[in-house]
This record gives sequence, structure tokens and C-alpha cells, in this order.
Amino acid sequence: MSNISRDNTIYILGAGIGGLTCASYLAKEGYKVTILEQNNYCGGKAAVVKINGFTFDAGPSLLTLPEWIDDHFKFCGKNPRDYFKYEKLDPVTRYFFNNNQVVDVAKDLQQTATNFEKFLSLNKTKFLKYMNKWKTVYELSEKTFLKEKITFNLPFFKAAMIWFSKIGFSSIFQSMASYNRKSIGNKEVELIMNRFATYSGSSPYLTPAFMNQIAVIELCKGAFFPKGGIYSIVTALEKLCSDLGVKIIHNRKITKITHQKNIFQIETNQEIHQASTLVSNIDFHTTQLLLERKIDLETKQLSTSALVFYWGIKQNTPQFSVHNIFFSSDYKKEFETIFQLENIPQDPTIYINISSKKEKDHAPSGMENWFVMVNLPAMPEKVSPSEIDQLRSLVIKHISKKLNLNLQELIDCEEILTPKTLYEKTGSYKGALYGINQHSLKRIMSRSAPKDRELDNLYYAGGSVHPGGGIPLALISGIHAAKEIIQNK
Repeated sequence: MSNISRDNTIYILGAGIGGLTCASYLAKEGYKVTILEQNNYCGGKAAVVKINGFTFDAGPSLLTLPEWIDDHFKFCGKNPRDYFKYEKLDPVTRYFFNNNQVVDVAKDLQQTATNFEKFLSLNKTKFLKYMNKWKTVYELSEKTFLKEKITFNLPFFKAAMIWFSKIGFSSIFQSMASYNRKSIGNKEVELIMNRFATYSGSSPYLTPAFMNQIAVIELCKGAFFPKGGIYSIVTALEKLCSDLGVKIIHNRKITKITHQKNIFQIETNQEIHQASTLVSNIDFHTTQLLLERKIDLETKQLSTSALVFYWGIKQNTPQFSVHNIFFSSDYKKEFETIFQLENIPQDPTIYINISSKKEKDHAPSGMENWFVMVNLPAMPEKVSPSEIDQLRSLVIKHISKKLNLNLQELIDCEEILTPKTLYEKTGSYKGALYGINQHSLKRIMSRSAPKDRELDNLYYAGGSVHPGGGIPLALISGIHAAKEIIQNK
């Protein structure tokens, strides 16, 4: 630990989507950038798992708004198609209900509305009217809150007032689920729309109704599959960084950050680095602990965590699509268990992603790679080996019954991601997927800005800060941090 390096380099801690984007943006603008990454690979949560000839995207599995990624490559003077390619998914998601109904969300909103009318008996015109409202709200939100950092000035307040007039003030104080019950009046479609709260690791029974706009991204703009899987986006950003001269140093776990006389001292498991400008792409709350700051955060304020089973399956399943959902028999109880009782749900909603349906080399011939996820509270200490075994048995039993097969016999190999291992691999505080949840407007607005409130030369990027989690928003957070640095230089 006696080796101390110091120069005018901007240091970025973590090579996740936000860190790689921030680094490439700064490098394009002429800055010297070094990324310190704790793992021997890039990507953060968007990593890759390989076992017995099977390849799995480790975390994020659904790509939306790929044009935002394209725009970043174009800004950097590169043709995005030289780095990665993608295609539009159809269907986007296949939903399985407890009454044995099955419905697809299609790539086209009109077709989705037709599917809902045909299979779930929801009037097509009624659903399209519902979506049109949230489409208008989303377009305002994207311009006002997402693509730009929140600055409390006159233009922002004018835009915010227009936004409030569109959502209606009641949408701040009633939940997504309550609004959907009144506006949709169809239990199955309500479940589909309520599920979009989980895209921020939140409960639809606590998240304000205006967050129904999240559905617009997937239902109106579509979802996409990148050639090679989600990890191809990480590979593309890593290559972009390399092409622009960014230095990435792997196997450097950050153990402590101190700040004195405008200089950061970054202690790693290998050496010490000093920097005058620092960007943390590590989870915001974990960063506060590395700075030896106190944090006062209850579990109920955090987003969900997850338990993921990576299963190599010894047959093809034509009844599945790329993205599949099996709903809990009591969705409300599932979220009450997670957030109010802070316990592990015993009847969880199950998400299954099978990328080998599009990327054939992700599984051996005649087999499939199943990414199977259930939501949990961000409480690693509660997820014991016996709890994992119990949940595993519940998931296998549920899917076996639904598909009329013996799933246990079909599992060729397995790896498991728990809240604890998620923290160890990515630094996610208590294994929370998205930092804090979005159970109130105040909490949404309290998500950290790209610049630290106390230190002028400390910045943040990633899914735990503004504007939020998921690949497009993590990317935008990196751009926000880079712009802030350039503005303050």
C-alpha cells in the first residue's frame, strides 16, 4: 500500500454503464481518465455469467431506448453500428396469470391493445386512452427530469408546472395501483401496469400514480435485443473507452476514500491513488460509507433486492418467449411482505429471461439458458441457505405445475446470485438493485444529483443516483456527471 500515484487524471470508481459512459464522454472532451474497477471485468450489474457452455446476462436483461446509447457514440465521433447492433423484440413480454390466461405485450401498442381486448377482455379504446395520457406525461418528464440534470431555476419551475398540470395533483398522492384500479378496471391488465413499479425496485401500492408513465418506454417505444445479449453493450462501451484513451485498471477494490486540501486519497486492495477530481460509479450509499460518512437509511426506504437462479435447461420451451412473467397469486401481499413486513415472500412473482431464444450460442443445441429472478427485501442477513433452498423449491414447483413438466430434472447446471453476492460483486448497498425506492415524490426528488453536496470535486454516476436505475438512465447519469465536471473546470 506504499505505492501512491498522483497526476491530473480524473478518476472514476467502477466500470459500470454510468462509469464507462462518463469516462468516454470526458475522454472525447480531451480529459485524461482512469477507471478503477474491483472486478476483472466491466459492467457492474450488467455482467455476464458463463457455466457449462451456457451464457447468461447477469443482471439487466431488457433493453429500452437504445437510441440514447447511439447518441452517446455519435457524440464521441463514432458509428454505433461499428460497436453494437440490436433488433426490436416481438413479443416484448409474455405474461402468465393464475387463471391460466396468457397474453403478450407486443412491439406495437395497437397490437398490445388488441391482445388485451381479445385475451383479457379490456376494451381496446379504453386502454389506448389510458396510455395516451401517460405518453404525454412521459414526453414532458423525459425533457424536464431525465435527459437534463434537475436545476431549480425559472425554466425548470415553468416546465414542472406544465408537468403537474398534465399528471393532476391527485397522481402525486394516490398510488399506481389505486389509479389503475379506477382507470383500467381489469385485474390482469392492472397487474401488468402495476409491475412497472418494479423497474425502480418499488411497490405499485406505494409508488405515486404519476410513475405509471414508466410503461410508456416499453409499450410505446418498444424493447430491443442487442446482438450478443446485454453484455454486448458493456463490451461496446469498454471498446469506446479504449479507443478514446481511457485507462481501465481491474482488480482494484476500493477500501477507503479520504479528502484533504482538495485532493482525494483512494485506497485500494493494491495501492493508493490521489486525484483532484473523482467520480464514483459505486452505489451512492456505499460511497458514503467509503468516505466514512454516516448514513441514516431504513430498509423500507431501499429498493428491492433479488434472488437470481441461472439455470442451464436441458430442453427447449416453445411456450416461453424471451421475457416471461408468472404473477404471484396475491401481488399486493407480495409487496407488503417485502416492504412493510421486511420479509421474504413465500409466493413471489417469477421473471424468466431466456436470451438463447435470440442468441443461439448462449446455450448448447437443444437447450436454453434461464435467468430466473424473484424480488426480495434489501436485507442480505435474512437470505439464509435454507431460505434460498425453500424459494428454489417454490419456484421449481410453480413453473413445473404451470408448464406440466418436471423442471428439477431439466436443470443441467446452476449458479445463484443473492443480495449478499450482489453487494460483494457490485457494491450495491445491502443488495438493493436501484438504491432508494420511489414511494413518494419527495424520495424520488431526493435521489442524489451528479455533484456531491459538500465536496466540489466529487461526482456520482450510476443507477443509484439521478435519474435512476436501468441501462438508459445509468448512461444518462454518466453524461450528467461528465457535463457537470466540464462546467466546473
